[in-house]
Amino acid sequence: MFPSTRNTSGFTLIELIVVIMIIGILFAGSYVPYDYYSRLSKIRISTEKIHQTLEDAKILSQNGQLFPGTTKNANVWLLFEKGSHTISMFTFLPGTHSFTENTDAKIIKIISLEDGVNINTLPKDRMLIEYKAPKWEREIYTSPTETGTTFDIGIGWKTVTTGALSRTLKIEK
Repeated sequence: MFPSTRNTSGFTLIELIVVIMIIGILFAGSYVPYDYYSRLSKIRISTEKIHQTLEDAKILSQNGQLFPGTTKNANVWLLFEKGSHTISMFTFLPGTHSFTENTDAKIIKIISLEDGVNINTLPKDRMLIEYKAPKWEREIYTSPTETGTTFDIGIGWKTVTTGALSRTLKIEK
C-alpha cells in the first residue's frame, strides 16, 4: 500500500489557545502600570492647572480687569469647593467679599481639573482667594468675615487624600 502523507503546515488548536493566553497575560500585566501612571499624570496636570489659574487671576487683577458694564477695576476671585473638580473664577467690585454682598458677581471662567481628579481637602468646605485690583494683593477667605494667611488644597484621584495619588498645594498670602 501507499504510505499516507499528512499536511502538517498549520497550528493545532491547543497551540493557538496557548499563544492567545500568553498574549492576554502580557496585556493584563501591562495595563495595571499604565493605568496607575495615567492617574499620576492627571494629578500632575491638575496641579499645574491650579498654579496657572492662580497666576491668571493675579495677572487679570494686575492688568486692571474691568468689571463688566463699568469702568471700575474688578477684584478677581477664585472659589475652591471641597469634593469639586472645578475652580470658578469671578469678578467682584472692590470691597465685597461674598455673593450675598454683591449679587452682580460675574463668572470669568470655570477651570476643570482632569477627569477623576477632585479637590479633596480644604480647611473649610469653601475657600475664596481674592486678588485685589490693581495691585494684585492676595487675600484668603475661609468665610465672608474670616481671613487666613495660608491654607492647603489637597487634590487626589477620586477621594484619595494621602499617598502617591494625591497632592497638597500650599497657598500663601
